[in-house]
Order: sequence, then C-alpha cells, then structure tokens
Amino acid sequence: MARPWKPPFLNPRQPLRALTWSMQKARIVHGWTGKQTAQAYGCSESRITRIEQGSMPSRSLVIFYDETFEMDGLLTSLYEVAIEGEEQDRRRWGGRRPPPLLRALPGDESTFVGETVPNGQLMQPGQVFEKVWRIRNSGTVAWIGRRLERQGPKTGPGLITSSRYYEVPDTQPGELAEIAALLKAPTYDSTSIAYFKMVDARGHLCFPNRYQLGLEVLVRVGGQVPQQPDI
Repeated sequence: MARPWKPPFLNPRQPLRALTWSMQKARIVHGWTGKQTAQAYGCSESRITRIEQGSMPSRSLVIFYDETFEMDGLLTSLYEVAIEGEEQDRRRWGGRRPPPLLRALPGDESTFVGETVPNGQLMQPGQVFEKVWRIRNSGTVAWIGRRLERQGPKTGPGLITSSRYYEVPDTQPGELAEIAALLKAPTYDSTSIAYFKMVDARGHLCFPNRYQLGLEVLVRVGGQVPQQPDI
C-alpha cells in the first residue's frame, strides 16, 4: 500500500520548500507522473523527484511547470522568493547562521478573523492597493512592538511589491488587531503571491511552529479589468 501523500510543514523562512511543494502539487493535480514530466521536459525522473523533495530547480524548469500546469506565473513568483530567501537570512543575522526556530511563548495565540482583497483578485498592472488583515489576540500574551515581516524579496519581476515590515498595533488578549499593508501589483500579466509572518521586536517569529506560511496576499494581473457597474 502506498504511503498517503501529505504536504510538508512549510517553514516561512525556507521558501524553497514552498516552491517545490507547489510544483509537486501542480503536477499531481494535472494527473502527470514524475516520469511523464521528466520526459516532457527532457531530464531524468530522479531529477524531478529530487527537486520536488526540496532541491533548488532551475529557472527553466520552473517556467516549464508554470506553463505546462497552467500556474499563470505563480511558480515563477515563488521561485523569486526562494532564490532571495538565503540572502534575506544572511542579512538578518549579520552573516551568521540563523538560530533554530524558537518555541512559541506559552499562551501566545492568534485567530484569523477576516481580510480585505480576497485571494485571486484581478488587478491592473502596477495597481496600488491596500490589504487589511483582522486578527484576534486569542491568547494570554499581550502583543507589544510586533510587526508583520515580508517573507522573501520585497519586489522583483512578477512579484507583489511591499515594504519589509508593517506595524501590528499593540493588542491585549481578547482584542482585535487590524493590520494594513500598502502593496503594488506586478507590472505585467501574471499571478503573484506574497507571505507575511508576525515577528517580535528582535525579529524572531512569534508563532514559529504554527500557521506555516502565515498571512498571504495573492493577486492576478490582467491588462483589462472588467468595469464595475454603477450603483
């Protein structure tokens, strides 16, 4: 009996794993085997297996997956995040090896309540927009001096442009926090996703072993956005 296929735990500071898991998922959804994919691309099946298990793919292979499995540029967007991930960690920790994920603070909990700009929103190239997440402090630890941190590069070809950090208002247990982020859609037709995680004043993840890739915004960019009817 085959082992059930399960998605891995996606560490937000290891965006390569998010990319390779997304590539594997796209292939499986379209009903392709690893062997079929290797033959169509022109490489060995073992290479496809290694990459889908977490090895860095080439840009050309990512583009092949994007086009073959109709991902509309999303995998290319994740690739840009992955190739920047190691450099971001190096800068954050001054060239030293980043510390291991820390244990979550006892009693530190959050509950997602809602958001503006639903995932998949169609936008004009280069459109500036505001995304607001509403999160409840559902634990017993006050949130003081916290921020949302963009995971991966802040901008790049086919990527949503953002600031590195967005302030999280100080929030007592039981209170609702509204976190606003001013963002810019990619400048050409594509699909792009950006991830954000809550960090403390020292840059440590507040929920290191939970919520996987954290809060996200995903937009589609098309040259012609349908006009909304007048109300």
